[in-house]
Amino acid sequence: MPSPKDAPPPWITPDEARHAIAEGDGRGVRIAVLDSGIDRSHPQLAKLTIDDDIAILSEGGRINVRDSDEGDVFGHGTAVAGIIHALAPAATIGSIRVLGHFKESRAAIIREGVRQAAQRGYHIVQCSFGAPARAQDAALYKSWIDALYLRGMHLVAAGSNSGFQSAEWPAHFPTVIAVGSDPENRGELCAATGGLVELASRGEEAAALWPGGGTRNLFGSSFAAPRAAAYLARLLGLHPGLSPLLAKAVLRQIALPGPAE
Repeated sequence: MPSPKDAPPPWITPDEARHAIAEGDGRGVRIAVLDSGIDRSHPQLAKLTIDDDIAILSEGGRINVRDSDEGDVFGHGTAVAGIIHALAPAATIGSIRVLGHFKESRAAIIREGVRQAAQRGYHIVQCSFGAPARAQDAALYKSWIDALYLRGMHLVAAGSNSGFQSAEWPAHFPTVIAVGSDPENRGELCAATGGLVELASRGEEAAALWPGGGTRNLFGSSFAAPRAAAYLARLLGLHPGLSPLLAKAVLRQIALPGPAE
């Protein structure tokens, strides 16, 4: 008789996945938001559970991890967290700041942010950013993307705002759940075909949360990706243990048809 460690990974049917996404709230799921920080004082985030609030900084040629005391230094991360919290209100979020005051970053900072998420036991890593997919950088991104996959962690990343076929890291790796903006602005998960960005969702947020307690009208794949992360959290909350590729496959299978061409 095979031992539990030899048992195949759990699998679910498309109907079970649809039910989980319709009924789940993300309870028990931890999402690491790698972004510009989160304004924890925003009134609409009052019920949000935040496990970690750290910043990854380049200081004197070294990459350091600090407790964050600046909140959101750009605004982007608060908008992303607000979308996740609205759709998966019982999920726990960790704020790992890897973007600076001008939404800039470095590959070494992002890699350390991912390492922190892995060490702290998050289930989903949410990345609403991308870098040009230059061949010389492929190994840098692939090393930590593969490490997350081997740990059974799910990576959700925003595709390029230039189109589903425009290659960016980390979205353009097969184990990543890459998400673009649906041209029809539908809030559900929709299929995208012909490239490694295989899912789409609404990228326009008329009242995205913004630091200082306000909202802004924002648009881009950055705000489609957290919708997918929230739906994934709903799925994992009711079906824990799904491997990254199985979760991606079932999300792809239940996605609405892509936009009419």
